[in-house]
Amino acid sequence: MGNWFADQRGAYFFLLLGVGLMMVFGALEFSFPRTEQLEMARGRVVWQQETRGALYFILSDKQQLVLYAKGDANGHQREAVRDGASYPITVKFFRQHKTGIGFAPGEFYTAYGVAVGGKDAVSIDDVRSAYRRDNLVALVMGIAAVAAGAWRLKSLRPSSRRAAGGRPASRRSR
Repeated sequence: MGNWFADQRGAYFFLLLGVGLMMVFGALEFSFPRTEQLEMARGRVVWQQETRGALYFILSDKQQLVLYAKGDANGHQREAVRDGASYPITVKFFRQHKTGIGFAPGEFYTAYGVAVGGKDAVSIDDVRSAYRRDNLVALVMGIAAVAAGAWRLKSLRPSSRRAAGGRPASRRSR
């Protein structure tokens, strides 16, 4: 197969990879729910399980929710959920974003806000900016891949000083 990254196929691969990553950024930004789309659940936390990137928990009203670490950079929401066994909390969640895990039955809905005593641990705008900051990685990688692919296509283009086939022109033809 050879070194396909070094030829034109590799350049087009990087162009398409970059466009795909930029589309992923757009899809992630578009799928973030508006404030009026969020539902509320209230109760005490009866079960919780923390994983590397998320905190899964169940409220006393049987709502199963997941709070992702990417939307809680400073950890205030996770701390409120951990302490939620002692006092009731209010959680804003989006029912269309759901996930299943192997260690608990049922579907868990993505939580975007946690409030204790009517006071939000973190505002929804802060959560949105944390998600956006995390999603910007895909955009930057996409721009870098498009730039690499375009640079590679430009460098593979035969220059005006070369004869057909990309070989240098002889001195006689100058």
